[in-house]
Amino acid sequence: MPIPAQPSGQRQTRPPRSDDGQRSCPSAPAEPGALLIGIVGDDGIVQPVPTRLEIDADFITLAGKTGAPEARFRFAGKCVEGKCRQWTGNSCGVIERVLAGMADQKIDPAANLPRCAIRGSCRWYSQRGGEACRACIYVVTDQRVEEVSA
Repeated sequence: MPIPAQPSGQRQTRPPRSDDGQRSCPSAPAEPGALLIGIVGDDGIVQPVPTRLEIDADFITLAGKTGAPEARFRFAGKCVEGKCRQWTGNSCGVIERVLAGMADQKIDPAANLPRCAIRGSCRWYSQRGGEACRACIYVVTDQRVEEVSA
Protein backbone atom coordinates (compact mmCIF):
# COMPACT_ATOMS: atom_id res chain seq x y z
CA MET A 1 0.00 0.00 0.00
CA PRO A 2 1.50 3.39 -0.92
CA ILE A 3 2.19 5.89 1.80
CA PRO A 4 0.16 9.08 1.26
CA ALA A 5 2.00 12.29 0.48
CA GLN A 6 2.08 14.97 3.17
CA PRO A 7 0.95 18.52 2.36
CA SER A 8 4.57 19.58 1.86
CA GLY A 9 4.90 16.97 -0.87
CA GLN A 10 7.16 14.84 1.32
CA ARG A 11 6.24 11.21 1.74
CA GLN A 12 5.49 10.02 5.23
CA THR A 13 7.75 7.20 6.38
CA ARG A 14 6.37 4.30 8.33
CA PRO A 15 7.56 4.17 11.93
CA PRO A 16 9.74 1.23 12.84
CA ARG A 17 7.95 -1.77 14.32
CA SER A 18 9.09 -3.11 17.65
CA ASP A 19 11.62 -5.85 17.00
CA ASP A 20 10.20 -8.06 19.76
CA GLY A 21 6.51 -7.34 19.20
CA GLN A 22 6.41 -5.48 22.53
CA ARG A 23 4.05 -2.50 22.74
CA SER A 24 5.52 0.87 23.70
CA CYS A 25 4.12 3.06 26.45
CA PRO A 26 4.03 6.64 25.13
CA SER A 27 3.78 8.03 28.66
CA ALA A 28 6.77 6.45 30.39
CA PRO A 29 9.01 7.96 33.07
CA ALA A 30 12.46 9.31 32.27
CA GLU A 31 14.81 6.43 32.91
CA PRO A 32 17.90 5.15 31.12
CA GLY A 33 16.93 3.40 27.90
CA ALA A 34 13.64 5.29 27.47
CA LEU A 35 13.02 7.05 24.18
CA LEU A 36 12.59 10.82 23.99
CA ILE A 37 9.50 11.20 21.78
CA GLY A 38 8.44 14.79 22.36
CA ILE A 39 9.21 18.20 23.79
CA VAL A 40 6.55 20.12 25.69
CA GLY A 41 6.14 23.60 24.22
CA ASP A 42 5.38 26.78 26.14
CA ASP A 43 1.73 26.28 25.14
CA GLY A 44 1.67 22.86 26.84
CA ILE A 45 1.42 21.00 23.54
CA VAL A 46 3.92 18.22 22.89
CA GLN A 47 5.99 18.69 19.77
CA PRO A 48 6.84 15.17 18.57
CA VAL A 49 10.46 14.25 17.91
CA PRO A 50 10.50 12.54 14.50
CA THR A 51 13.30 10.08 15.27
CA ARG A 52 13.93 7.61 18.05
CA LEU A 53 16.29 9.17 20.62
CA GLU A 54 17.32 6.90 23.48
CA ILE A 55 18.12 8.74 26.71
CA ASP A 56 20.75 7.88 29.30
CA ALA A 57 21.50 8.76 32.92
CA ASP A 58 23.46 11.86 31.87
CA PHE A 59 20.45 13.24 29.98
CA ILE A 60 18.19 12.60 32.97
CA THR A 61 20.63 14.32 35.35
CA LEU A 62 20.99 17.35 33.10
CA ALA A 63 17.26 17.60 32.38
CA GLY A 64 16.45 17.16 36.06
CA LYS A 65 18.42 20.24 37.11
CA THR A 66 15.44 22.47 36.33
CA GLY A 67 12.65 20.17 37.49
CA ALA A 68 11.11 16.86 36.56
CA PRO A 69 12.11 15.90 33.00
CA GLU A 70 8.59 14.50 32.46
CA ALA A 71 7.14 18.00 32.85
CA ARG A 72 9.12 19.18 29.79
CA PHE A 73 9.64 16.05 27.71
CA ARG A 74 7.63 12.96 26.71
CA PHE A 75 9.24 9.56 26.92
CA ALA A 76 8.35 6.10 25.70
CA GLY A 77 9.29 2.80 27.26
CA LYS A 78 8.03 -0.75 27.22
CA CYS A 79 4.36 -1.20 28.05
CA VAL A 80 4.31 -3.46 31.10
CA GLU A 81 0.54 -4.04 30.95
CA GLY A 82 -0.67 -5.55 34.24
CA LYS A 83 2.40 -4.34 36.14
CA CYS A 84 1.32 -0.73 35.51
CA ARG A 85 -1.16 1.07 37.74
CA GLN A 86 -2.81 2.52 34.60
CA TRP A 87 -3.66 -0.93 33.19
CA THR A 88 -7.42 -1.58 33.26
CA GLY A 89 -7.27 -5.34 32.78
CA ASN A 90 -7.18 -5.35 28.99
CA SER A 91 -6.00 -1.89 27.93
CA CYS A 92 -4.25 1.31 28.97
CA GLY A 93 -6.54 3.57 30.95
CA VAL A 94 -4.53 6.72 30.27
CA ILE A 95 -5.60 7.21 26.66
CA GLU A 96 -9.17 6.24 27.50
CA ARG A 97 -9.34 8.96 30.19
CA VAL A 98 -7.68 11.50 27.89
CA LEU A 99 -10.15 10.81 25.09
CA ALA A 100 -13.11 10.88 27.49
CA GLY A 101 -11.92 14.24 28.79
CA MET A 102 -11.65 15.56 25.24
CA ALA A 103 -15.04 14.21 24.14
CA ASP A 104 -16.56 17.68 23.81
CA GLN A 105 -13.58 18.95 21.80
CA LYS A 106 -13.87 18.19 18.13
CA ILE A 107 -10.76 16.32 17.03
CA ASP A 108 -10.75 16.42 13.25
CA PRO A 109 -10.60 12.77 12.11
CA ALA A 110 -9.34 13.90 8.69
CA ALA A 111 -6.40 15.86 10.12
CA ASN A 112 -2.96 14.47 9.38
CA LEU A 113 -1.48 12.44 12.18
CA PRO A 114 1.43 14.09 13.96
CA ARG A 115 4.85 12.60 13.30
CA CYS A 116 5.68 9.81 15.69
CA ALA A 117 8.78 7.75 16.34
CA ILE A 118 6.88 4.86 17.97
CA ARG A 119 3.52 4.58 16.18
CA GLY A 120 4.31 1.06 14.94
CA SER A 121 4.57 -0.25 18.50
CA CYS A 122 2.49 2.33 20.40
CA ARG A 123 0.00 0.92 22.93
CA TRP A 124 -2.35 3.90 22.51
CA TYR A 125 -2.32 3.69 18.70
CA SER A 126 -2.99 -0.06 18.86
CA GLN A 127 -6.00 0.65 21.11
CA ARG A 128 -7.57 3.71 19.51
CA GLY A 129 -5.80 4.34 16.19
CA GLY A 130 -5.47 7.86 14.83
CA GLU A 131 -7.82 9.24 17.47
CA ALA A 132 -5.14 8.49 20.08
CA CYS A 133 -2.43 10.10 17.95
CA ARG A 134 -4.37 13.33 17.59
CA ALA A 135 -4.92 13.52 21.36
CA CYS A 136 -1.40 12.41 22.28
CA ILE A 137 0.13 15.85 21.76
CA TYR A 138 -1.97 17.17 24.66
CA VAL A 139 -0.66 14.65 27.21
CA VAL A 140 2.11 15.80 29.53
CA THR A 141 3.36 13.04 31.79
CA ASP A 142 4.56 14.24 35.16
CA GLN A 143 4.32 11.29 37.51
CA ARG A 144 5.62 13.08 40.59
CA VAL A 145 3.46 12.84 43.66
CA GLU A 146 2.94 16.23 45.25
CA GLU A 147 4.01 16.30 48.89
CA VAL A 148 1.47 17.72 51.27
CA SER A 149 2.88 19.48 54.30
CA ALA A 150 1.08 18.90 57.58
